[in-house]
Amino acid sequence: MPDRPKLSIVVLSPQLSKLHAASLMASVAASAGMEVNVFATMEALGQFRRSVIERRDFVLDDVGRELVAKKVPLFYDLLRQGRELGDLHVYGCALAADVMGWKPEDFTDLVEDVIGVTAFFGKSEGAQILTI
Repeated sequence: MPDRPKLSIVVLSPQLSKLHAASLMASVAASAGMEVNVFATMEALGQFRRSVIERRDFVLDDVGRELVAKKVPLFYDLLRQGRELGDLHVYGCALAADVMGWKPEDFTDLVEDVIGVTAFFGKSEGAQILTI
């Protein structure tokens, strides 16, 4: 049993609105004192590449378009804030990175490490796990 509550979020979707929702929950949980681990995998992992963020080449649905148009802080801003306010960690999926040929240096500095599912489950021991 952990000393304090833990939350792990598995992010699968590349859609900006879903990345935003996951990042908002992660940031709020971290600022509330929870240990938070975010695992970006499959299509979501590509959105954490430096080139995508720099070009703002996001996968947009209606909500995502409004987030960009209204210039709200986007998912990477929220995760950065959560890290500054609490115990928030972001990991990339080793399988997705390997399949797509992405290297750790391709990702924003928010991605602390590229790890496998087994390692993420180890970090998630005792945590509530959400999948988005």
